[in-house]
Amino acid sequence: MAETSQIKKRKWLGPIWNLGPLSTFMFIFFIIPVGIFVIYSFWSVRNYDIVRNWNVDNYIKVFTSPVYLKLIFRSIGIGFGTAVLAVIFVYPLAYTMAFKFIKYRDLILFILTISLFSNYLVRIYAWRSILSASGLVSWIMMSLGLASEPQFYLLYSSWAVILVLMNVYIPYATLPIYSALLNVEKDIIDAAGDLGARPLRVFREITLPLSMPGVTVAFLFIFLLATGDFVTPELVGGKNGMMIGSSIATQFGLVMNWPLGSALVVSTVLVFVALIAMLVVAGRIFKSLKKSGRMGTS
Repeated sequence: MAETSQIKKRKWLGPIWNLGPLSTFMFIFFIIPVGIFVIYSFWSVRNYDIVRNWNVDNYIKVFTSPVYLKLIFRSIGIGFGTAVLAVIFVYPLAYTMAFKFIKYRDLILFILTISLFSNYLVRIYAWRSILSASGLVSWIMMSLGLASEPQFYLLYSSWAVILVLMNVYIPYATLPIYSALLNVEKDIIDAAGDLGARPLRVFREITLPLSMPGVTVAFLFIFLLATGDFVTPELVGGKNGMMIGSSIATQFGLVMNWPLGSALVVSTVLVFVALIAMLVVAGRIFKSLKKSGRMGTS
C-alpha cells in the first residue's frame, strides 16, 4: 500500500515538476511585470508623485480619447500589415532554402543570422537616408522619369514604418518558417507528385498545411514585436506613422505619468486579446460551417 501511494504521489507530482521551470519563468518574466502594470494603471499622479488611490480614471481617459484609440488601432494595423507582408515575403525564401538551395541554405541562414548583430538604430538611419527626399529611392524615381521633383512622402508615413519594421524583423520570421518546412517529409511531396498532383496542388494541400505552425509562430512574432515598437515610428513615422509605443514611452519618460502609461499598456493588450479572440471564434465558425456544408453535400 505504501509503495502504491508513493507511485500515485509521483504520478501526481510529475506534471507539476515538469512544468516547474516553465511556470517559474513565466511567473517572473510575464505575470509579475504585467501585474505591476495592472496595479499602476489604477493609481494616479499628482505633482509628479504617484498617488495610490484606486480609480479607473486612466482607463476612462484611454477609451474616451480619440487620440489614444486611434494610436492603438493604428499600431495593431501596422503590426498586422508588417506581419502579413513579412510572412508573404519570407515564405518563398524559406521554401527555397529548404527544398531548392539545399547546398547553400546554411550560408543563407548564416547571413540572416549575422544581420541580427547589426545595430538596430544604424539600420533605421540607413532607411531614413534611403527614403528621404534626397535619398536613393527618390533619385531612382526621378532618373526613370516617374517623378519630376524630390518625393517627400516616402518618409514619415505608415508605409515607411512597415517597410523598416519588415527589414528589422525578417530574420525572426524566416527561422520558424524554415524550421517548419524542414519537418515536411520530402517523400510525401514526391509521392503526391507521383500520384499525379500538380505542384500547385501539392503546395496547397500538403506543404502549406504542414508548415502552418511555423507560419503562425512567425506571424505572431512579427505582429507582437511590430505592434509594440516605438523607436521606428519616432524616426521614420512622423505624425502619420506614430504608434502607441511612442505615447507609452512619453508617459513613462518625459511626462512621468506611469499610471496612464500602464493603462495604455493594459488597454493595448486587452484590445489585442479581444481581436485575437474574435479571429479565433470567426475561424471556428467558418470551419464548422465548412464542415456542415461538406456533410450536407455528401
